[in-house]
Amino acid sequence: MKPEKVLFSESQIHKRVEEIAAEIEYDFAKRHLAIVALLEDSLVFMADLIRKIDVEMVCYFMKADIEEDEQGVSCIKKIVYSPELNIHEKDVLLIGGVLDTGITLDFLTKHLLQGRPNLLKICYLIDKPQSRKISIKADYAGFVVNMPDPDYVVGYGLGYENKYRNLPYIGVLHAA
Repeated sequence: MKPEKVLFSESQIHKRVEEIAAEIEYDFAKRHLAIVALLEDSLVFMADLIRKIDVEMVCYFMKADIEEDEQGVSCIKKIVYSPELNIHEKDVLLIGGVLDTGITLDFLTKHLLQGRPNLLKICYLIDKPQSRKISIKADYAGFVVNMPDPDYVVGYGLGYENKYRNLPYIGVLHAA
């Protein structure tokens, strides 16, 4: 199975990453930034983004396995850090791949705020507001995508069944 349609070309992605990087650099000028990247979907986006931001920074990685029950309540399976997060009194930028229901992001922001950062901003490559179950938004979003479920966005680090991450563009995959 291959993506049926290209949503954003390689050149569109690189242009948008440069625009977001400029916004972040402006917002965090002369500040020390702690990046927290959500694995695996944000890896390519994060790598390209941080190379274009000229501020002092440290990078952390986080993987969260969170499930939703029948009532829409999230329950944690596990959170893995590499290395252990040290965000106390730091300016934090959480970078993710796809913001859809908002359940995972809501859980993670509450969890990160327990670390008492000075500031927590959120940056996602793809924002799917029509899928939102919780009212939450990103401070920086690469692209807003409105598409029916069960369609998936893949490529540029975004995967479906851990495939398609190596595509240089973002496409739509119709999964049945």
